[in-house]
Amino acid sequence: MIVSQKYSSPRLHDGALLATVLAGTWREEPPPPAIAAKQLSRLAPLLIGSGTAGFVWRSMSRDAALKAAEGAPELRNAHHHFAIQASVKGESLEALATEFSAAGLEPLVFKGWAIARYYAAPHLRPFGDLDLCAPPGRHAEAAALLGKHISGTLRHDKQGLVHLPNNFQVEMSSGFAATVDLHADLKKYRCPSLAAVYGRSIPVRLSGGTVRVPALEDHLRLAILHFLRHGGWRPLWLTDIAAMLESATGDFNWDLCLGEEPHVRRWIACILQLAGDLLGARIEHVPTSSRIADMPRWIAKTVLNEWRAPFAARQAVRPLGDAIADPRLFPGELVQRWPNAIRATADRDGPFDASTRLPYQLASYTASAWGRVARTFAGPAATLVENDKV
Repeated sequence: MIVSQKYSSPRLHDGALLATVLAGTWREEPPPPAIAAKQLSRLAPLLIGSGTAGFVWRSMSRDAALKAAEGAPELRNAHHHFAIQASVKGESLEALATEFSAAGLEPLVFKGWAIARYYAAPHLRPFGDLDLCAPPGRHAEAAALLGKHISGTLRHDKQGLVHLPNNFQVEMSSGFAATVDLHADLKKYRCPSLAAVYGRSIPVRLSGGTVRVPALEDHLRLAILHFLRHGGWRPLWLTDIAAMLESATGDFNWDLCLGEEPHVRRWIACILQLAGDLLGARIEHVPTSSRIADMPRWIAKTVLNEWRAPFAARQAVRPLGDAIADPRLFPGELVQRWPNAIRATADRDGPFDASTRLPYQLASYTASAWGRVARTFAGPAATLVENDKV
């Protein structure tokens, strides 16, 4: 499947090519990318910037022409870099598990490291922060434990980002360091109660202690809602969804994953279909009642348009105070902060249908703009992180 043939618009071409390259890369036997060496060279910066270069190199290295393409050395280096980083961060999690185990805690780990387990080569799926939830009712204990190991602050003033109080940069007694995002609950991912998710979670034994990962039904739902909250702009996130989708076995509880809200069930079903349409994920085992026959075209177009920009570009958000001080910056800030159709619809709880997205985008932007203005005048301590790094 060559996605670029279906989405032939020049504006979407690079995003469609990226989808073609990523197809099946999470599998034990990934197919060679169905593109020419010249096209791969053009995509190298996007692959590196989006965090997908590691497992793309794994699939393309079987093709002599692609291995010799311009840009291939950079992809190979990224492959090695991601593998090393995954090893280091994995050891950091081991050390962190030791600290939690000593306190009688088994944290729930999700996204990043926990999703990489669904890849045939998990060390090639990069991740940044360690996203954790403490066992139900023990959030304060976990925060206090992490607070004892803080090694520095997490401010990114040049990007206008100030991390929330529950973000910790810690250094354990073993010398390993980690950046931890300690979540109090999973409400922003529209998951059921933390107690329910934790109760279904799966223990994973590490050398120094035990952590837990969500059951696949909960984790797939969480990954999809995370993808929607951020407008689907990172290719890695849809690859995650594809890898998890193909891991679902015959006893997978689709009703648990889809939930009870009809419009959210359709959201999830649309993204499962999107993983099939763009990345060739196998969706034959998805129940017929959860398949989408009337997929709105704006969903795929929005995603492919977003994939034209590297991940790093998403982090460079100018502080709103700069635009307030210099009104000439306002037009650019409006364009940069304008929510895409997916993010705006999910933000305003709208349906994924064929109607125009403009009302949702206007409503989402207005609500977000007022919030930013209020936080700007309230001071840096009130500024929220708007970008997930994993």
